[in-house]
Order: sequence, then structure tokens, then C-alpha cells
Amino acid sequence: MKLLAALLVLMSLPIPAHASGTDEDLANIKAHEKAVKESDAMYKAQEEKNMREAAAFKAKQNEQTANAIRPQLGKAAEGKSDEAVIRIYEEKVAREDKNKPQDEAAIRKDSDALTQKTLGKSMLDMENMSDEDMAKMEEQLKKQYGQ
Repeated sequence: MKLLAALLVLMSLPIPAHASGTDEDLANIKAHEKAVKESDAMYKAQEEKNMREAAAFKAKQNEQTANAIRPQLGKAAEGKSDEAVIRIYEEKVAREDKNKPQDEAAIRKDSDALTQKTLGKSMLDMENMSDEDMAKMEEQLKKQYGQ
């Protein structure tokens, strides 16, 4: 029985030393957590600052863009906010873009008709011509137009 008591006494000796180490570890953990919180707070503050700067930059860009396109919109832009002016302009551009492919097709058709009338060949015919045929046509055009 005395042996068991002695064993228990020996086992209890390292526990206080270990407990004091735990207090140091706990203090280190708390210090680390405090440092992490401070770092997070600094990061969040920087993020908020960056977001404010980005918003200010975007607002300045919108103002400059709106001032540049107001004359193009004329009366439609009078008394409107910068964002409204930009939106109106984007809608105008979108409407014009819808018509653009049709306009390009009409221009191409007119151009091909003029080429056919002037040269006697369409653009498609000339693209498919051999180099020899192209050289003959070039000589014929030089004679015809005096060069």
C-alpha cells in the first residue's frame, strides 16, 4: 500500500509543473488570438478603404464619361444624372448595333455591284481566280484605263 501511495506522490509531482506550462501555452494562445484579431481588423479596414477608393474612382470615371457623351445625346441628356446619361448612351449604341449588320450587308452588296460594273467580275469571282487570270485581268484594266 505504501508503494501505491509513493507512486501517486511521484505521479503528482510533474502535474504542477505541467500545469504551469499549460498556463504559458494558454497565454501564448490568447496572445496569438489577439494578434489574429488585430490582423483581421487591419485587413478589413484596408478592404473597406480599397472599396471606398474603387467606388470613388468609378464615380469619377462615370462623371468623365457622362460629360464626354452628353453633347452626343443633346436634349435627351439634359438634367439627367451621370448614370442615367451613360445608360441612355448604352441603349442608343445597342439600338445602332442591331442595325449595323444590315447596314454592312447593304454596303457589301453595293460594293460588289460596283465592282461587277467596273471590273466585269464580282469580288467572289476575283477571290477564286488563279494568279494567271488575275494578271491577265490586271493588264486588260491597265489598257482600258490608260495606265
